[in-house]
Amino acid sequence: MRRAIAAYLSVALAFPALIVVLDLHHALGGAAFVVSVLLIFVLLLGLPALILFCKLQWWQPWRFVAGGGIGGVLCALPFLTAPSFSPMFLVVLFALLGLGFSGIFWFIGIWRNDNLTCPREFRLPGGARFRVARGLLKKPLGANPDA
Repeated sequence: MRRAIAAYLSVALAFPALIVVLDLHHALGGAAFVVSVLLIFVLLLGLPALILFCKLQWWQPWRFVAGGGIGGVLCALPFLTAPSFSPMFLVVLFALLGLGFSGIFWFIGIWRNDNLTCPREFRLPGGARFRVARGLLKKPLGANPDA
């Protein structure tokens, strides 16, 4: 779990840092405004999404990338009135950043992370049904199931 949290925090910091590095922060309201708004949005959108994905056992990379793209579009909303950029440019830029950073997060924080991924019985073919069927096969033939 520590690896996933560290990956999440690094991606949460990388998103606004890249906007500052690309020198877009001047037209979007200043570095402090951009960093604070993006950190708030990334934290408010990303943590509940991570908790939801955990509860639903959605560990596939495409789900994280799709969620990151949607989150990127939502992060662009406060900046759509920036006079220097067209709104569509910002939406596409933030969506691509969300896609990229969520893919990086999945690779660093989720991929091959045995402390976070699905329990072992869900990683077997057929999941829990396979475990039940395997348990039934261990019983001798003709044994009374009620006994």
